[in-house]
Amino acid sequence: MATDVQVFGVLLLSFGLPSAVWPSRVAKFEERLDSIGSKRSWSEIEPADWKVSLTRVAGIVMVLVGIVWVVSP
Repeated sequence: MATDVQVFGVLLLSFGLPSAVWPSRVAKFEERLDSIGSKRSWSEIEPADWKVSLTRVAGIVMVLVGIVWVVSP
């Protein structure tokens, strides 16, 4: 049976993998969520380069921690 840590590891993997593989898409989605209520259209919104890089790094860290927690006994 899976422990709580392993379940959380799977969750980290499920969120971290898309962030590591498609950081621009994930960052753009985050920016769109942040722009709710703004007068700008969604097609005008682009994430900054630092946001895309930070999203990739955070995704890689989540994947690595998720793997460690999934394989831990």
